[in-house]
Amino acid sequence: MRGRPATIVQETPPRKFTRVYEDEDIIETWTYNLDKFTRGPVEVDIKYKAGAEKRIKQRIKEAKQQKKTERQMNKINKRNKK
Repeated sequence: MRGRPATIVQETPPRKFTRVYEDEDIIETWTYNLDKFTRGPVEVDIKYKAGAEKRIKQRIKEAKQQKKTERQMNKINKRNKK
């Protein structure tokens, strides 16, 4: 079969749809309605999984400790260079 197809079927993209993004701690549901707003979601629903709050706090604590250690090491290295 050569040439152009006899009929071209063009489906219009949906005007309302939902996307679900899942992380290790969070499930986000983004609801789009292109009739109301074309540039982004109309509604975002965020649900935390069991134990997520504890893991998030632990990550924050670890990051804070790491920054503190880096500052101390930089201070020691600057002192040793002099």
